[in-house]
Amino acid sequence: MRAIVVLFTLFSLGLAGHAQTQPEMKLPAGVTVYQPQNITPEKARDVANSVASMASVMVNWDGVAHAFVLHGGRPEDRDVAVALLKRFDVPEPKVDLTVSMIRASLSAAAPQGTPVPADLKAAIDEMKGAFNYERYSLWDAIILHLQGNNGETREIIPTDNGSPPYIYTVGYHLSGGVQPGSKTVNLAVFTFSMKMPQGPDVESHITTSDVTIHEGQKLVIGKIRLTAKEDLFLVLTTKVY
Repeated sequence: MRAIVVLFTLFSLGLAGHAQTQPEMKLPAGVTVYQPQNITPEKARDVANSVASMASVMVNWDGVAHAFVLHGGRPEDRDVAVALLKRFDVPEPKVDLTVSMIRASLSAAAPQGTPVPADLKAAIDEMKGAFNYERYSLWDAIILHLQGNNGETREIIPTDNGSPPYIYTVGYHLSGGVQPGSKTVNLAVFTFSMKMPQGPDVESHITTSDVTIHEGQKLVIGKIRLTAKEDLFLVLTTKVY
């Protein structure tokens, strides 16, 4: 272990010298260095452990030099480890999560909102097959740009009669992020809460665990009672790019 620490220190000093246009340090035999472009320090140790479990070499992360140090094994084994590291070293996909709020009414009168857009027709057809509501409308929609492992945002919906607005909060916890090349988003937890205009203590919640959404899928979750004849459902859709 002491030899590894010394190696990391020498390697870090070597990189510093290179930055100052001093002669580049020659690495010891049996050592390969890989400097990633996209892997963050927060994920580097997990990546190192994953690659080490698949390759016949030791893989360590040097946070000072921002590089992986591979040592041991044959040269071809280290080449395999570098190839595996490159598979992890790609830009993280960008993900948009759209939360559409659908008001469903038992009355023939149209609920507050706008007509449901055509791209949500599949979700409405699913709801019509399961419930006996008369009318549906799109009350509001919000697009979350998923960043990091979790996030939360708060918005308001004004009322028609001048009463205090509805206040809703949307939160999420990603489960393992989105793998490069995948179009599937895994949420460990999705939360939605809404404060009603009837008073500050009137609040309803939706909490769902282990949510998997494929791009193009319309996932219906909920419900929240709004009035005696109206309920709120959520439709989740994602776009990965």
